[in-house]
Amino acid sequence: MLNGNARKKFTSCGDMEAENLLERVLGEIGCALAGTELCVYLGGSYGRGDGGVRLDREHGVLYNDLDFFVFARKKDVSGVELLKTLGHKYEHELKVDVDFSAVMTVKDIKNNASRLMMQELKRGYHLLYGDDLLAEYLPEIPPEKIPFAEACRLLLNRGMGLLFAGEKIANDSEDRDFILRNIYKAILGAGDAMLIAGNGYRWKIADRLKAIENSDMPENYKALYREAVEFKSSPHRRGKPDMKSFWNLVRDFFQAAVVRCSQDRKDVHHGIFCRCAEKGELSLKNYIKYCIKSRSLPLWAWRYYTMPTVAVLAEMVYRALDKMPEKIDRESKLYQQWLIFN
Repeated sequence: MLNGNARKKFTSCGDMEAENLLERVLGEIGCALAGTELCVYLGGSYGRGDGGVRLDREHGVLYNDLDFFVFARKKDVSGVELLKTLGHKYEHELKVDVDFSAVMTVKDIKNNASRLMMQELKRGYHLLYGDDLLAEYLPEIPPEKIPFAEACRLLLNRGMGLLFAGEKIANDSEDRDFILRNIYKAILGAGDAMLIAGNGYRWKIADRLKAIENSDMPENYKALYREAVEFKSSPHRRGKPDMKSFWNLVRDFFQAAVVRCSQDRKDVHHGIFCRCAEKGELSLKNYIKYCIKSRSLPLWAWRYYTMPTVAVLAEMVYRALDKMPEKIDRESKLYQQWLIFN
């Protein structure tokens, strides 16, 4: 298990400029947090040691966002406002998003132990400051035990990213970084969701690629996943000659992944419901949580809302991807509930 600060490398290529930059910035943030009751970790790509580096340096050195996870033994602690200040400061300096999570307690760690996000963090993080609460309270869960809902969560979030990328392509946006990043994240997310749904997920991306290569997936889809892994390792700004056609190809792959996860080619929604039932992930608690958070009371087909809401929304993303959006409706049920439940 890679936890604590056992690993010193932050990037997949070991670029010394990026490594030294991160070492300095993390040290500065750790010093700034002195005296607080927070426990702050760097997670995400750089926490796992597979972060990307811009080769051209034109838009900064770092490519991926800095994802910080914040914990404390109790909810009301000092230092929360300081995190916002640090986030703004280093976003300006590093030219990437610097995100600090909301403060999570020991109870939150235990309640979310089976989340893919938490288990990925368990296996690759850098502790900046505070006690190592993850080592103390977060158990390791085998990858084959990751809940089916986590496959749906991946499909929801990466599917939304693909929709946003399509919107920019349709409007001839020059934000190539955003477009490429979200397209390749969608490819990786779709492939990883299929592995979770098939109890074949692996913690290392090289092992996930091997599992995809050995699957019965069509070769052109395997090539897409392979290309996305290469992009994650060596990000670039080179678009395709026809980005709309490329988006459509990725969309086809993504929708095929949703169908594969649902195991029902005729009715994806019903298939996802059945998979949740099979995995024991239906509950009245899910329905009540949906009603409270969405401020609605669905009575027709209410049993579908006994699924985790991310499963309900994953099917909605599947349908929304039928065509490239020229403008995403920010008032739609999908968008508004994605903001609440993602």
